[in-house]
Amino acid sequence: MAITQGHAIVCCDRNRRGGLKRIFLMEQGGLGAVAYAAAGSGPGSDAAGGEFNSFVSSTWYEFEFDRETAGFTANATRENGSTLVTVELDFYIPKVTEEINGRLRELTESCGLYALVETFADDCDAVAPETYFFILGYDKVFEKKAFLEFSSGEQTTGVALQDANGTQVKLAGVHAEYPREALVVISAANVDPANAGQIDLFQAVTGVTNAWSSN
Repeated sequence: MAITQGHAIVCCDRNRRGGLKRIFLMEQGGLGAVAYAAAGSGPGSDAAGGEFNSFVSSTWYEFEFDRETAGFTANATRENGSTLVTVELDFYIPKVTEEINGRLRELTESCGLYALVETFADDCDAVAPETYFFILGYDKVFEKKAFLEFSSGEQTTGVALQDANGTQVKLAGVHAEYPREALVVISAANVDPANAGQIDLFQAVTGVTNAWSSN
């Protein structure tokens, strides 16, 4: 791939927000068809192209977390002519309970994960601002082999009354490229709205931790 254009920093870029708003996780075996968008399809009608516009799932599960504790990093290194990008997703689940530890045991035993994450940053459209979504654990080079795995879970009850009580979770994987954006619209309906050119994320069964599907 050759350099095709430069990059301009606009006012919207300077007025950005950090952190993640929502995290959805899916096991590797639940993935169906994957497709990419043509140029000009993303938020703000950008000209980038290459975003995911189809990422068919059987089941996504939403994992809620404490405010201002979730984010991902993508650190690239180059050696012998090849670039690897180490991707890590961090979030903090408050309180130590058997229900939470049951979900953590499932994460530790999972066989490869994909993450769909929504950032707080948006395209600054004054009429209908769109937030940015990214897929972690899948790329155009490694495809399914870029999956995330449970990396660590640091759990503590604390010792004082106002100490932290919960678990810091980290999922990690290796891409051959930086994470790609996903063109996602979250539907409040319990059926697939079947919009063309985007990923429709919808719940077949209501409830924040229940199964979501994407087309």
